[in-house]
Amino acid sequence: MFGTNIGAMVGLLVAALVVVPVSLGVAARADAKVRRLSQSRAPDPNPRGPVAGVDERCDQCRQLATRAWLICGGASLVAVAVVGVLICVG
Repeated sequence: MFGTNIGAMVGLLVAALVVVPVSLGVAARADAKVRRLSQSRAPDPNPRGPVAGVDERCDQCRQLATRAWLICGGASLVAVAVVGVLICVG
């Protein structure tokens, strides 16, 4: 029906279901690290030296967390769509 290859759909579903927990774990760890780094930051109005390094690491972790949350959400949407297609086809 519509040229749907069930094997490819199942493979895509398995891949999405593997990506979801991995990206969820990465996002949760990066968020935790951002919180930890932001709490340990010294309230210095002129950041120099180690505090500037902490700010840079905090920004990198925040970017990583954002990417991981987006990947997790995208993979979840793919998994839901594939399940929907498999239900309709099957």
